[in-house]
Amino acid sequence: MKNLALLLSLISLVINQSCDSTDEEIDLQGNNLFELQYINAGMSGEIIEKKDLEFNEFIELSSDNQFVKRRVYPDSTSIAKGSYRLIESDDSKHYEFEYEEDSYLIQNCGISLKEHISILNTKEIFNGGYLPCDGPGFGYRLANQ
Repeated sequence: MKNLALLLSLISLVINQSCDSTDEEIDLQGNNLFELQYINAGMSGEIIEKKDLEFNEFIELSSDNQFVKRRVYPDSTSIAKGSYRLIESDDSKHYEFEYEEDSYLIQNCGISLKEHISILNTKEIFNGGYLPCDGPGFGYRLANQ
């Protein structure tokens, strides 16, 4: 009887865990919405959390390889759009974004219309395009939809 009770408890625990899990994983070639979680201030090493920022930022990836980046301020929203592709090698995966037109939302050190976004794990991406020129890095997490 003890074994049956233990077995039922384990089954209940497994079912509970699977039902409680609302975190989605990145669909590498599908629809994803990422929300800015922090900014790494560069060489200072300071991390600025989302709650301390004057804006929020979202990157939406669609399954047709288009993206939209939105920076939302209390009184306005800036939008930049373009296409993306997934680049995979043996040791890393990242997205290459190519913007339709120049925008202050493009995060890189030069005048290129491209960004490279690192895929950190199944739920997080990081844009460190400004880091080589002592600028900030932007950390995003898959938003619960």
